[in-house]
Amino acid sequence: MLNTAEKASIRRSWELVKPITETVADLFYRRLFEVAPHYRPLFKEDLAPQKRKLIAMLGFIVKSLDWREESWDESVSPEDDLFLVVLALGRRHIELYRVPDAAYDAVGNALVWTFDYGLGEAFTRDIRDAWLKAYSLISRIMQMGHCAAGEASELRWAER
Repeated sequence: MLNTAEKASIRRSWELVKPITETVADLFYRRLFEVAPHYRPLFKEDLAPQKRKLIAMLGFIVKSLDWREESWDESVSPEDDLFLVVLALGRRHIELYRVPDAAYDAVGNALVWTFDYGLGEAFTRDIRDAWLKAYSLISRIMQMGHCAAGEASELRWAER
């Protein structure tokens, strides 16, 4: 779980990202295909819809950080439940696109590089560490979606 300081770091950095989301999406995919060109064929030629999905999902994740601790016993609609949304996203990534578990490292590295490049000095070590922790949690849930899809996942809980 993310602690209060990590959540605050992610929220603060997201406020800096929001005005430059188009640039962030461009940087992210450019970097991803530089470090892992073999993943380019998994995407359509027109990346505009994919870029919008990336930004929407990042925004959803940040918004989900605002869930109050005392609200854990309240009902949450499935479309607002971060865990269920990310689990389903992971399932779609394996069923529809055949995204291997190895891709999660490349994506995480590209995401952190993008924030570092896009935010410059504002991307402090604390912010970097918070995003890395959040991404690690999200990618693990997505890989659980692989398992839910009946796919063999390389996810090894003891090693994480």
